Amino acid sequence: MAIFRKYRFLSLFFLIILIVVSSVVLANKWKADSKYDKITIKGNVSVTRDEILDIARLRDTVAFDDELNLKIIQDRILRHPEIKKAFVSKQPPDELVIEVIEKRPLAIVSLDNEVKLIDEELELFTYKNIKKIFDLPVISGLKLTPAEVQSSKLKSEEIRIAMFMIMNTYKKNKVLYNNISEINFAEPNAIVVYTNDIPFPCYLPRETESIANKDYQKTILNRLTYLNNYLTQIYPDNRNKKINYLDLRYSNQIVVNYQ
Repeated sequence: MAIFRKYRFLSLFFLIILIVVSSVVLANKWKADSKYDKITIKGNVSVTRDEILDIARLRDTVAFDDELNLKIIQDRILRHPEIKKAFVSKQPPDELVIEVIEKRPLAIVSLDNEVKLIDEELELFTYKNIKKIFDLPVISGLKLTPAEVQSSKLKSEEIRIAMFMIMNTYKKNKVLYNNISEINFAEPNAIVVYTNDIPFPCYLPRETESIANKDYQKTILNRLTYLNNYLTQIYPDNRNKKINYLDLRYSNQIVVNYQ
């Protein structure tokens, strides 16, 4: 009887060992079969592949299925200041696909001691591609509270006016958009616009109405048309004249102040 119990104990012991060994072998085989040998990244323009892999904490070509919590990877990628959206998916048999949408800077915002970029959703962010920054209009002369300066999103009326001008020219008149170098709000009675083509300021109407007001929107769009017409049709014949400023605050006329 004791011999039988001893034999049964040894049989059970070896069975457990066999199960453990088999489990390890199967697990390693499953892990090998679940290996993703290809990581594809789509949609990145300014942000490099290495940056995305680093912030996602992934190796360049190999990832294992047990490492891939897609939601966690997506959240990590979204921490990058230049990435607006990220989508992560597994594509059988062995491909991990990461698709990103980068934020599109439309202007530079001059703050107290730094500059940041702003997109069409009025979100502020930093940007490392210095070459592209030089081509963007600057929004300056803002009167912001300390809390607004530290905010990731600006909602002041001045910003809304500037971005209304910038987004409309960006969508409808790329030549004028590229020509605007600065929109300044330091003057209490005017929006001062500087362009690359002329060496003097242009004054646009600054009203008490919000830019949400349709009439004010029409006024601003009308004056931008005046500005475009002056730059393309009038100024080329007046380059040699000494001009102090261009005043577009009045209806149906362009006032040129000569020296």
